[in-house]
Amino acid sequence: MSPRSGLFELNNNNISPTNMKNYNVDFIKNLLSTAKSALIVSPQLSMDSISASLALALTLKKAGLSVKVYCPQKTDQNYSKLSGLDLLSDSYASNDLTISISHPLDKIDQVSYNDDNNLLNLVVKTKADSPQIDSNNITINNQSSSADVCFILGDETGLGVDSQMVNKGNWVFISPTNVQKAWAKATLVDQDAPFCEIFSFLLPMLGYTLDPDSAKNLLIGLRVSTQSFSVNVSPETFTAGSVCLRATQVQPPQAQPLTSTPLTSVETSPVAKFQPSKGSDIPLS
Repeated sequence: MSPRSGLFELNNNNISPTNMKNYNVDFIKNLLSTAKSALIVSPQLSMDSISASLALALTLKKAGLSVKVYCPQKTDQNYSKLSGLDLLSDSYASNDLTISISHPLDKIDQVSYNDDNNLLNLVVKTKADSPQIDSNNITINNQSSSADVCFILGDETGLGVDSQMVNKGNWVFISPTNVQKAWAKATLVDQDAPFCEIFSFLLPMLGYTLDPDSAKNLLIGLRVSTQSFSVNVSPETFTAGSVCLRATQVQPPQAQPLTSTPLTSVETSPVAKFQPSKGSDIPLS
């Protein structure tokens, strides 16, 4: 076992993951507070990084964001137990051209294109009652549109030709290696910690509650990256595992308390004793 140094607190058997790491999350919170979309990038294919990426993606999706996860390598059957694989893609359309028009969609009648002597014309036909489209409301993006907030788990050089994607957008760089990136708007470094350990603490610190699917992903990643908690562990690693395990336990619905029906009236008159009539036979049995 090769433990990492760390401290943790247990208060009345309740584990509080927000007290165990000194992550500065204020700027990340600010980015997320106004974001409607998120891109999560895992440059290297590993159970740790993919599990953490999908856990973050599921959490943000549950919070109402449109989310995509990108890894340049394809996953195999070993990843089949992870939740959220439908959010993961191994392709990034870096050469796409996006034209955005700020105009009421209910005033657009038709969008088409034509070839004008090898010139591509995009034609937007508006309805009769529509105001004219102002050229100042047209935005052209010569790269696939960046999300409002982007997370990258590890060094961008693992992306190869797609590494230039970090030059645009609001990027949060998360790494177990103490490296600073000029393009990163926010950096979170936790030396030697697995990504799944980092996110077990980071998500609650950002104000999110671990749901069973996200927690399951993190727990799977922790077990694989630490060889069932035998290598590269610290007290925080075990606490992260405990936090995730608890979150995977779906709580049964609470039973409704029994309610008593009050007696509206009580018979207070004495009950007459049984008096057999004269001459009647009382059967003996």
